[in-house]
Amino acid sequence: MAQLLVLVDLIGVLLLELFLLADIRITQEVPATVMPGSETRVTVTVEKGDLSGFAKLQIDLPEGFTCTAIETKGASFTFSDQKAKFIWMALPAQPSFKISYNLVASATAAGQMPINGRFSYIMDNERRTYDLATATVTVMGDPAVAAATGEPTAPAAPAMDASNDIVSAAGAVPVTAAAPPPVPATPGQGPGGVTVERQVTLVSASELLVEVRIRKGDIRGFGKLQENLPPGFTPLEKTSAQAIFTTQDRIVKFVWLNLPAEPELKVAYKLRANGLPDGDYSVSGEFGYLLNDETQRVPVGVSTFTIGNMAFSALQQDSAPLAPTEAKDTDLTLTELKERPGTTQETASERPTTTRPDPSRGVPAPEKGIAYKVQITAAHREVGREYFAGRHRFNEPFSIERHEGWIKYTTGSFGQYRDARDKRAALVAAGHELPGPFVTAYNNGVRVTVQEALMLSGQSWVQ
Repeated sequence: MAQLLVLVDLIGVLLLELFLLADIRITQEVPATVMPGSETRVTVTVEKGDLSGFAKLQIDLPEGFTCTAIETKGASFTFSDQKAKFIWMALPAQPSFKISYNLVASATAAGQMPINGRFSYIMDNERRTYDLATATVTVMGDPAVAAATGEPTAPAAPAMDASNDIVSAAGAVPVTAAAPPPVPATPGQGPGGVTVERQVTLVSASELLVEVRIRKGDIRGFGKLQENLPPGFTPLEKTSAQAIFTTQDRIVKFVWLNLPAEPELKVAYKLRANGLPDGDYSVSGEFGYLLNDETQRVPVGVSTFTIGNMAFSALQQDSAPLAPTEAKDTDLTLTELKERPGTTQETASERPTTTRPDPSRGVPAPEKGIAYKVQITAAHREVGREYFAGRHRFNEPFSIERHEGWIKYTTGSFGQYRDARDKRAALVAAGHELPGPFVTAYNNGVRVTVQEALMLSGQSWVQ
């Protein structure tokens, strides 16, 4: 009788274990074929029921494949010795959830390759294992096609975890003259009122300053900014805002185990081009954070920038102070202004287009914030509208300012750098043959370099 009871108990335990095991189901969405040198996203669905606590999902990849995390649902991720491991100290509360990873095939991979996996967990203080069904991937095709078309090599999103995970990214390559114009990075917006924007500033022909401003409000907890770099650039930390800064495989990361209390964060790093050809390159990125225990992501967008001597020379022309030998009107440097047909010497009261204070109306309010203008010339004498109309066929309003011993003439006032550049181009196209024109910048009415104004206003330099 005792033996019968033991047998019944044993059968009951086995049936209970089978019932519990039946609650676990894990499936992978693996493509049947991939091209050499390509990347593809693999989604794993974990149906675990009420299972909680520690667990590990291990994916065994054959030689020729590597793996990077995309979505981990709170797991730490590592990849080494052809094993990708997702480890949870505590499984998500949901009975079913999805994780994903980037499957990368090397350029030399070929043939049929099996992908195996197992899910380990703890139940009744014992380790249990669930074996995933084997998935077979066939690597076939010309790797040059994958490299040329970029299919399917879309950049991977970052994994939301605090470990030293390795996340892949697709970098930009120089575009040809037939490529579309640069696309500025528009501010990204996410749940909870989070906005993220990036500013890229050229500081030399081969070096750039990248700044990212994160407006997060009161959100705290884990956060990570990941920047995907083009190949051939070396990143250097500049400002981290209390984040852990890491760089690996064209990836820059700023990781916060607990976001600072400040509602706005600003991080910065430098990019140095290592012998790259002149041309356009791009940076993309994403900011991840937790909101109500759910992973949220904000795309930072794509910032396209130009490196090379020509690009830097153009920026220097806009940002450098005007030297005495540059862009001056030689006729206006003489002691007496040479009279030309249709040109007269005017008194100060005859110059209605200049922004000189009018004693009868009081002093104008000072300029506030960042402003961009177009300098049309510099001289040692003041002239009025008739001079510019007669000599340059220029009839637009202008302003006069004294700067570094020169009298400088500017036109327009713009809040956006791009608008000032468009105005400069329009003046050149109109054929006025002005000794300038070029863009100047001001901060609260004080003349500064264009580069400094761009950094202060968070705007992008454009050609």
